[in-house]
Amino acid sequence: MQTGFALQRDTGITQPSEVQEDVSTIFNSVFNVELALTPEAINTVYEVRYQVYCIDRSFEDPNCFHDKRERDSYDPRSAHALIRHRITGDSVAAVRLVLSGDNPERADFPMEGPCVPHMDQHAKNAIAATPRHRIAEISRMAVSREFRRRLNEDQSVSGISEHAYYSDAENGKRAMPYISLGLFAAILQMSVRHGITHWMAVMEPAQLRLLKRFGVEFDHVGPIMEYHGKRRPAYTEAASLVEGIRRRRPDVWSLITDGGRYLPAEPELKRSERRVA
Repeated sequence: MQTGFALQRDTGITQPSEVQEDVSTIFNSVFNVELALTPEAINTVYEVRYQVYCIDRSFEDPNCFHDKRERDSYDPRSAHALIRHRITGDSVAAVRLVLSGDNPERADFPMEGPCVPHMDQHAKNAIAATPRHRIAEISRMAVSREFRRRLNEDQSVSGISEHAYYSDAENGKRAMPYISLGLFAAILQMSVRHGITHWMAVMEPAQLRLLKRFGVEFDHVGPIMEYHGKRRPAYTEAASLVEGIRRRRPDVWSLITDGGRYLPAEPELKRSERRVA
């Protein structure tokens, strides 16, 4: 898969231009976000996941998926998305948003049982106070093996390390948004579509640090724990996270929200408080 990108390594020296790059323009010149709304697109998501979770990392047994499409019981009540390379149309990455479904009060989320109990009481209270139908779990973030190989990031499921950045071989510009930012754009589009106001996720520590570097900061982050490798559980209100990005990194905000086209709804409690005031 020819991406037009080459990998460079962070030398530890921060160049002034590094904070001046417009990540939205650079990302959108190479990739596009696609919501998986057709059976064909959803099958592509499952194929990317099979390669990453069954073959590359062996988190799931490939013998359970004879059609080479990894899926589980949460998928029927999930929204799915892809990141594609604009020139080739190749699938670069996939992500899903697990929703509460038709029975929110009875629905669980994949990380809820294994991870949420390890978070502090403040985080647990925040989760308990949020209407279940407004919560979604960011799940199955996966970058294709071929793309990760080109980035020399084969040891990471997400394909991201803190010390890697892209170089656009066609025009010489460094493309600062890591693929995680493109996946976050997909997550936001799905969230707006389904009325989600809060996100939970369990992520690699390096990925959380990288997101924070680009202004993406979760309200609650739990301790490092063993969950398909070293992971940290996180929980946040979507609107406040996106507003924080707008203040800290307008270019990243532009990428994630598509120039303000996709903005998450505020929680119902906040809206009612504003009306009273």
